[in-house]
Amino acid sequence: MLVPNNEIEFMKKILAIDDNNINLELISQIVKVYYPDFKFIGALNGKEGITIAQNENPDLILLDIMMPDLDGYETCKLLKKNNRTKQIPIIMVSALGRDSVERTKGLNAGADSFISKPFDQVELKAQINVALRIKSYQLQLKKLNSEITLVEERERRRIAENLHDSLGQTLGLAFMNLSSIDVDECSPAIKNTIKFTSKLLNKAIEESRRLTYDLSPPILYELGLLPAIQWKLEQFEKDFNIKTNLIVENKNTQLSKENNIFLYRTVGELLTNTSKHAEATEVTVIQATNNGMYYISVEDNGIGIDKSHSKPASNKGGFGLLSIEERIESMNGTFNIEALEKGTKAEIEIPYSLDQN
Repeated sequence: MLVPNNEIEFMKKILAIDDNNINLELISQIVKVYYPDFKFIGALNGKEGITIAQNENPDLILLDIMMPDLDGYETCKLLKKNNRTKQIPIIMVSALGRDSVERTKGLNAGADSFISKPFDQVELKAQINVALRIKSYQLQLKKLNSEITLVEERERRRIAENLHDSLGQTLGLAFMNLSSIDVDECSPAIKNTIKFTSKLLNKAIEESRRLTYDLSPPILYELGLLPAIQWKLEQFEKDFNIKTNLIVENKNTQLSKENNIFLYRTVGELLTNTSKHAEATEVTVIQATNNGMYYISVEDNGIGIDKSHSKPASNKGGFGLLSIEERIESMNGTFNIEALEKGTKAEIEIPYSLDQN
């Protein structure tokens, strides 16, 4: 039966990396029998397997250890370091599997489990089932994180709209009514009271408008991520007297709604940390894309971080940074904080090639 190309693209896949054609054929038959809904892909060496894994994004990798040039341990390490492949479960399948030292070495390289050759088909099936279950849970968690982001943003928008429609309009009406008073007919004391009250109302209107934008900036939904970040930087510069720069290398890259929201909130969190702890005079935000990855960095010229621990100089706000890191990892991305000669750079990378609307 012929399968349409679009269905092949979204089929579940199992990749086996082994330099022995007979082993690949055996695993292929096992997959055909026990996992008929899966597409089997074989690779005869580690380098080829890494390339296929990056292009095909399999649900599971079965990896041999004893291979020429690039052995299973190094292949596993490279797969786990790569942003596109680090979340793929890896089962090492090797004649060295009975050696506890080798098993430990494989697990330390990043393998999720180990099975010995010659393997029992029932045991291999059980190991594959466990690995696929883990992958399924990871996908569910990723979906849940996206849903939580959208639910939180919808609630922010609801509160922002209520502030604008009720509190904002009430304050505006109060200011208009107060402005309609003919102060020339009032005593000096009442004039001063009216003037002072008008200033208070003006300040309250400005603060409610700012709060509305902080909760849910319309510019993010109407114009997109980069204009929203530019607006955020302008407000940041005005509020904290810290010079800001935005360097954009690719304006046309499209991200999903939830990732636009997340990246905007993340940049905001990093700017907040800078204003509180960095003692900086300048902040630069850089946006770029490379090999299917969307990149944003926030760099300041402040007091920096403790290089020996790669932690912020202050522990305040650490929960925010931890939340950012966990969220980015769930998106198959990376989050790094680097100590510069003067200052700190926070770097975010997330996949965008499969994320476009």
